[in-house]
Amino acid sequence: MEFIVTDFLKPEKLQRMAEDFHAATGLCTTVVDPDGTVIAGSGGQEICSRFHRAYAETARQCLKSAAGIAECVRVNGARMLHRCPNGLYDAAVPVIVEGRHVASLFTGQFLMDRPDISDIERFSRQARQAGFNETDYLNALEKVPTLTPARIDDILGCLDNFAAMLSDMGASAESDVACQG
Repeated sequence: MEFIVTDFLKPEKLQRMAEDFHAATGLCTTVVDPDGTVIAGSGGQEICSRFHRAYAETARQCLKSAAGIAECVRVNGARMLHRCPNGLYDAAVPVIVEGRHVASLFTGQFLMDRPDISDIERFSRQARQAGFNETDYLNALEKVPTLTPARIDDILGCLDNFAAMLSDMGASAESDVACQG
């Protein structure tokens, strides 16, 4: 039987953590099990919810990107920062218990630099190709947070520490189950 994060922590507590993290950082936060099922999540950028996830081709790119990040985190057992095909950054941190990947903590979407003229043209072209209202799309882009490398490192450090705490809780819970069994 696979051991996953909900074996030792209630989804409601993970949901509260995701909401609090979103409130503190303005970033989307999602807890995903090893199969890719969302256990808890909060937030999200308008550009993703209203545009990227709402249209077939860009939604496919989102799902493929998220699956690739999840697989890389699972295989490597380390945090990952990734620029999605739609032009925004996401990051993920694994939760490992006794050498087994039990969940991933995702956060995003953000930019690492304010878009310059070539970036704006790229996003404009992307809007036209997908059939988005270009003005609304670029207005949504303006709302995406821009994070410095130091801020990204702080945020991922926080998630690393939370993942380590979850790992410790999971190891303790798994040990308790083994002792009772």
